Amino acid sequence: MPLVNRIRSVALTPGLLISLVVAATTFVVAYGNGGYSLYSRNILAIAIWWAVIVGAALRTWSLEGVSRASLVLGGILAAICAWTFASIFWAPSAENAFNAFNRESLFLGIFVLVVLAARRSSASYWCNGLAAAISAIAVIALISRFFPGTFSDQGLALYLPSVAKRLSFPLGYWNGLAIFVALALPLLLRLAISSSNAVVKGLAVVLIPAIASVVFLASSRGGILTAFIGCVVFLALTERRWAVTGALFWGAAGSAAAIAVLSSRNELVNGPLGTGVAEHQGRTAALLVALICLLTAAAYVLSREAASRLAGKEIFRPRPWLGPAVVALALAIFVGGIVASHPIRQFNTFKRPPPNISTSNYAAQHILNSSSNGRWQFWTASINQWEGHPVLGNGAGSYEAWWAKHMPADIRLPAKNAHSLYLESLGELGISGFGLTLALALAGIGIGVRRTLRSSAKRRRDLAALTGLFAAFAVAAGIDWMWQLTVVAGVGIVALALLGGAAATAPRPPRLVEKNEPRYRQRGFGFGVAALIGVWLLICAQGVPLLAQLRIKDSQAYVSSGKTADAIQAAMDARNLQPWAASPYLQLALVSEQEGLIDQAHIWINSAIKRDSTDWHLWLVSSRLDIKLGDFRGAEKSLKMAKSLNPRSFIFAG
Repeated sequence: MPLVNRIRSVALTPGLLISLVVAATTFVVAYGNGGYSLYSRNILAIAIWWAVIVGAALRTWSLEGVSRASLVLGGILAAICAWTFASIFWAPSAENAFNAFNRESLFLGIFVLVVLAARRSSASYWCNGLAAAISAIAVIALISRFFPGTFSDQGLALYLPSVAKRLSFPLGYWNGLAIFVALALPLLLRLAISSSNAVVKGLAVVLIPAIASVVFLASSRGGILTAFIGCVVFLALTERRWAVTGALFWGAAGSAAAIAVLSSRNELVNGPLGTGVAEHQGRTAALLVALICLLTAAAYVLSREAASRLAGKEIFRPRPWLGPAVVALALAIFVGGIVASHPIRQFNTFKRPPPNISTSNYAAQHILNSSSNGRWQFWTASINQWEGHPVLGNGAGSYEAWWAKHMPADIRLPAKNAHSLYLESLGELGISGFGLTLALALAGIGIGVRRTLRSSAKRRRDLAALTGLFAAFAVAAGIDWMWQLTVVAGVGIVALALLGGAAATAPRPPRLVEKNEPRYRQRGFGFGVAALIGVWLLICAQGVPLLAQLRIKDSQAYVSSGKTADAIQAAMDARNLQPWAASPYLQLALVSEQEGLIDQAHIWINSAIKRDSTDWHLWLVSSRLDIKLGDFRGAEKSLKMAKSLNPRSFIFAG
């Protein structure tokens, strides 16, 4: 009976419940393609804002988590939302700008929910939940490669066969997966040095070689940089640097061994995948990597215990000068490596278009290659976009059309995003949007560092891990489109909210006098009503494009089944829901064209073009309809317009 009671008490612990809820939510979003699709984002945003309303109605949330820091960070995030919404009025596509606003309001909702839900001294539970979810995704990613067929590949090999060899399941993007799992490292290091349980310490370190294996199989330099930033920031901010160094040493040793095992199995790493050889190599690699992970954890736990005994007997204690000496040596090696690598030559290589890399050893060659893989061109295009619209920017969601029109001749890569949150904000939202986005990143890091250095030992490790995570995310968002991958940005926003809120602060002593005066109650009531109206409007804003896209999908399904009248009605419903959007009018044009109603289809496509004149697809459809109407001069004009909007497309070659 005592054992049963103990199990029940553990199961009902509020901290464990928080960790489980955070882990489950993060895992579900990550497993669902990272929450990238518009449908997933809208559903998640609606659920989050409803949780805010229901929690407020039930008085579940508390304002004790609201601090000056959280108000500053939340104010910056709200300003980004407002400026993105304002850009609807000058963006070439109001539909794209509105979708961008909904994405920002999703992140604002995550921030608000975490600030309200996280109680004082609860940061460790949130950290544990995030670490568990990210680690589970890393393990699933490895299983999907070691044992093909265990999970669905979500069609990536079909649509992008040239990059199918790079591990991307379940997020759907190799760099996104690598950066996502790398964000767990400061959280795992925190567990490794904080827990008094040897099993928990071992579990924290056992996952480091697995995460390194995921980053290697994804062949992601962004994942390596994210891991480096997170570990270095955590090491610098925590007070137990020697313990962190020990965990990093054994984690690095295990990671090197795991990567060596993978490198010796070329078909498993570089393809062709799905062959008998690759499957055999996957089974043996799974066994060896698992063994390496276990040995790494055992070595770390045993070394920690040995170090504790030696320190207790005063046989070995690090001298005060040893730490600065190690840092100086590491900096010297780092600077020497940079100088020896010929930085000017490397920078010139970085600016060149993507090189042709041998597929026989793609993973290693890509990681060691210094090319930007087109990022320099993406970033330059965004700067050029800003130069054309320096004050207000070109409008949210406008980069894809800008890139298609101004793509350099030496690179033919389609791109929806500038692969840099800050430069994309500069091009789309002008200097104001850039300043707000940069301020959010710098303020988050600054508040995290300040609060970490002023905290006690245990809370300091929690804050150090969260600061390391957010700093790593802020850097990753500057070199890739992590802001658009919902689960990665969502984890970064959760860390930001915990850093700014009261979750990592000491419990507040009970107040002797409560502010129950009528004027305070009146202000609180008025603020509550205004907040409720604002949240309700945000929920409606999320629901409009969601319902419109669902009706467009219904229309497409009706077309496939021959139900033309239903297809037109569904498309009309989408148009009524989103009259400013081009996509419902495009669907109406396509349905009308299929039914031979060319005149009506031409009217619909012109309406779509009025709402987004920068989409070359619309002009191409217009050209086809002009030909069917016998208007060859109009068709030639529309075709020239389509080509001018996407001159590098292979469709217009010759």
